[in-house]
Amino acid sequence: MTRFRDLRIKSGLTQTEFRHLYNEKYARSYTAAAISQIEHGRRMPELGALLDFADFYGVSLDYLLERDRDLRESCMSSKLKDFVEQLSARNEDRQDDSGEAANEDEASQESKENIEILRGLLQQSVLLAQRVEKEAKHS
Repeated sequence: MTRFRDLRIKSGLTQTEFRHLYNEKYARSYTAAAISQIEHGRRMPELGALLDFADFYGVSLDYLLERDRDLRESCMSSKLKDFVEQLSARNEDRQDDSGEAANEDEASQESKENIEILRGLLQQSVLLAQRVEKEAKHS
């Protein structure tokens, strides 16, 4: 199911009601068959109509075309990367403040290892989330 159909259903409109309102508001002449093809991903409207669809539902083009998932994933990846970098910076700050004691060196090494483990787990989590979203999209 595409976002076109999801949005129409969430708006509580039938295809006929939507088509009538949309065609009237934007001076378009979409047929029932054309709307059905768009909703089932077999046809893509031209850019002007896409802008009108987005306006009609009050959403962005990225959302309408399901591009927001890619944006969210890249945003999430950068946030995770920033988080790991902050952890690394804190670890380096602790090393600078801690002096040269052997216990602190061991703790520092353990912290580095924990950060590397965390980095790997976060990367795996992102990959798993992407795989789950792909599978959900194809279902």
